[in-house]
Amino acid sequence: MLRKWMGIGLFAGVASAAVVVAACGTDAIGIDTCRQVEEARCRQAPKCSGIDLGRPVHRNSPTTDVDACIRYYHDACLHGLATNADPGAVATKACVDAINTGDCDIVIKPWEKAPACAWLTPPATVTPDAGADADAAAATDAAAAADTATQ
Repeated sequence: MLRKWMGIGLFAGVASAAVVVAACGTDAIGIDTCRQVEEARCRQAPKCSGIDLGRPVHRNSPTTDVDACIRYYHDACLHGLATNADPGAVATKACVDAINTGDCDIVIKPWEKAPACAWLTPPATVTPDAGADADAAAATDAAAAADTATQ
């Protein structure tokens, strides 16, 4: 009897783990691309004044700042790029090359300062026009009021 319950418990544990793993899937786009770009930025940052690689705080700072930066983005890039598509190896290499050979402005904001990195710009989010929505709601309310008055 004990073996039967152990078998059921083991099966339930394995089934639960399988569900948890399946639920942890990601639709992240460009994880490796993100890592390549951020690693280039981390490696070039020490030549730029005003970039503090000591944050987040880590051991042996400042001797390990670049490595800590790379480790940080290794995990942070698991969310992927903020763009709708991975630009591919050629575009990624061009952007990384621009960061590696560019000035500090490119290291800080490659999407704005390097044409090769323009694809890093997140797509614009469309926000509804509050004025148009308010006008439509007012027209609907007026029509409903007129309809009620005629009854």
